[in-house]
Amino acid sequence: MKYFVKFLVLGILVLGYSACGSSQKLVDKLPFTPGEVKLEPWTVKHNNRQHGVNIYIPVQDNPAGVVLDSLYYQGKAAALESIKKDSYHVYIGRFVDNNASNVILHADPKKEFGNSPTSSKVIPPFAIADHEALLKYTIDGKARYYKLTNLIPATAIYYKELPPSLK
Repeated sequence: MKYFVKFLVLGILVLGYSACGSSQKLVDKLPFTPGEVKLEPWTVKHNNRQHGVNIYIPVQDNPAGVVLDSLYYQGKAAALESIKKDSYHVYIGRFVDNNASNVILHADPKKEFGNSPTSSKVIPPFAIADHEALLKYTIDGKARYYKLTNLIPATAIYYKELPPSLK
């Protein structure tokens, strides 16, 4: 009887955890109408070490209960920032790249003390190509994913210094 109870509890745990994995779903159609998704590269002029990409996702008719959460692009993840003005609503994902050109490599570890750690790649839940982005949104608390394939390149921006929104 003791083995039967252990087997039953183990079976319930396995089924419970397998149901959690199926909550992530890649969908073919969004529950709202997105506008043209723009890809805007940017660089800081004075040192050219800091650069990145902003991805703009305009949303026209977002139904209640749908929350745009984050975006995956080229091995990075960014939380989406919502900007709304009158009837115009856009979500922005800001991806910052920093060159590690000031890394000191030396046989003496004390001389490498000021080095910052390298950034690791973020692996998205679903495979995407380099020219695609993966949008994560939730409907009533359930995560859904959608591949953004038609990213339209916009004119690059050159900043004199890094704006506060990118820090």
